[in-house]
Amino acid sequence: METVDWTDRVATDYRSRIIVDPDSPILALKANRDRYTQGQPTYAGLPYLGSQDSEDALTWNVFRSLQKARKLHIISNEFGIGEPAGLLLWSLAPEADDTSTRLQYGTGTLIRRFDGIIRGQITEPDAIILGTKGIAVVECKLSEPEKPPSHLWEGSLDSVAKRLLTYRQAEPSLVRTNITDVQVATIYQLVRMAFYAIQLGKWFSCTPVVGSLTNERNWKVQIPTLGKSAADLWDFFQHAIGVPDLGKESTTWQRIRNLVASHSLDQLDHYLSSHPCL
Repeated sequence: METVDWTDRVATDYRSRIIVDPDSPILALKANRDRYTQGQPTYAGLPYLGSQDSEDALTWNVFRSLQKARKLHIISNEFGIGEPAGLLLWSLAPEADDTSTRLQYGTGTLIRRFDGIIRGQITEPDAIILGTKGIAVVECKLSEPEKPPSHLWEGSLDSVAKRLLTYRQAEPSLVRTNITDVQVATIYQLVRMAFYAIQLGKWFSCTPVVGSLTNERNWKVQIPTLGKSAADLWDFFQHAIGVPDLGKESTTWQRIRNLVASHSLDQLDHYLSSHPCL
């Protein structure tokens, strides 16, 4: 069983932090695009995937490992969407089966329809799982333990102004009318995922769910700039959304680790148990 060496804060070869399909073109694309630059001279040119606190590396290792082991139900059950039928990571299908490619096309079409008309990089949901009962759009976060997250679900007022108008035209009850743009900015990423969960639910005629997957060790740590913790912001998000039939489910990496431990997934279990942030 291969193990991850956590000695360096950022590994020179990001593949050393990947326990499944390290040579996937999906990871190669992310490594080229999402990287440290001259503002962080120590690691300039290295991809974020090699960092100890890379939520993308964690997301890939967990979701792809479960998919390959045909045990993705461990996560789909957490979000109440039935048995898993298709998976996307960052809007791309790690396995190009019929269902996942239909999911990939539908997701891409919807994102281009709404975000694609605005200049700049379009959104890439961390994980989307199509199940037999519903579809979950999952926002994954990590950050260092016992410390305020450097970023969470916030967005700029400019992004809110550009996109929320478009989202509300398609889904008028997305956000309650008494919620201001300034308030939306603190939970912007969750609101955006809520919108796409609703659209995908319509596309595939199933129940939409927004999923939050976070680090239990900083769930209640207050973020100084916001004066709120992740737990506080999640509660506010649940209140702010005005669509009654949208599911909102929150779980943690630690919860997934405990579930994995009882399913004979030794490599993933060891990875999660030894992860310095968990």
